[in-house]
Amino acid sequence: MFTIKRPQIDKKKRFTLLTVGFAAFLLIAGTFEFIPAWVLRDPADQIHLWHIAELSALAALLLGGVALALIRQPQEKPLLAQFFLLSLIILSIGFIPFDIDALVSGINISIPAFGLGNIPLNTVGFAFLLLAGVFVLAYPDRRALLSFKLKGRISVALLLLTLVFAVFLDPAINKEIYYQIVGMANSDVHALELHWIGSALLMILLIVAGLMASTKRPGWKILGFITGEVYFFLGVITMIVPNYAGSWGEASGLFTIFGGVLYMLIVLAESEGTSESVSKSVSEPEIKSEVLPENETGTPAVPEPVITPGDLSASGTPQVINSEMRMTESSSLAR
Repeated sequence: MFTIKRPQIDKKKRFTLLTVGFAAFLLIAGTFEFIPAWVLRDPADQIHLWHIAELSALAALLLGGVALALIRQPQEKPLLAQFFLLSLIILSIGFIPFDIDALVSGINISIPAFGLGNIPLNTVGFAFLLLAGVFVLAYPDRRALLSFKLKGRISVALLLLTLVFAVFLDPAINKEIYYQIVGMANSDVHALELHWIGSALLMILLIVAGLMASTKRPGWKILGFITGEVYFFLGVITMIVPNYAGSWGEASGLFTIFGGVLYMLIVLAESEGTSESVSKSVSEPEIKSEVLPENETGTPAVPEPVITPGDLSASGTPQVINSEMRMTESSSLAR
């Protein structure tokens, strides 16, 4: 018995350690530029304020939040695991073409890292692909990563809200992909640090997160709430730096704040409704008393008198009369 369960326990522990490492790395990656730029106000980062905030939203809030949620009981939240894996694949597909372009063109894309020198970003797409492979190998139930079967009704409200955001973000996604392609050839400072493509990929992942949360599969509440938080954060940042490169502007910032709050409210409302329906379904059935019609009331049956040949004697007539009288009295009492 122990030889069967022990490998599974070890695998869960390994995956827990992996998700802890993922979460710690993502939280550090999302704050190591945000704090100097936004808190310490480093002059060198002033032109990148919006893109640095987007990096924080992508790494710390979106992917970091999902990784934190996967630390405990990951098998009960397969939707979060699928989104995390799909995010790594989308990021690798988005970055690899520009990594190859930079390598072929001899462009050195790098960022400073805690005074330890420069970390090359030419291989960032391949790094995401490698992390995706490690995640698949470590996940306790690999078959669940390929299962997209719905177990109930979808959230129409979340689906419609996600489609609205998809229409809203589509022009910005196309524009920033174009800026990244052109900027690589023109040595644009934002393109060289992969800011444009990173911004476009963040918007794509937010749309994917909204679509997956609308399926209401296990883990949808956490994913939907995190999506709303990211939209709210980006809306606030947009209001602070409305005229910076890549920023969505004040009007779009207000819309994003409203949409983010609406995401969270829908998740809270529908999760409460789901919990109530589940509690009703598992409650004991009511015991209803059966009401009989008036003509089927429980009147005790009165046995008919049995007349024997002895009753036909001279003294038999009074006996029959007496028995009929007793029968009449018992039936009247029953009524």
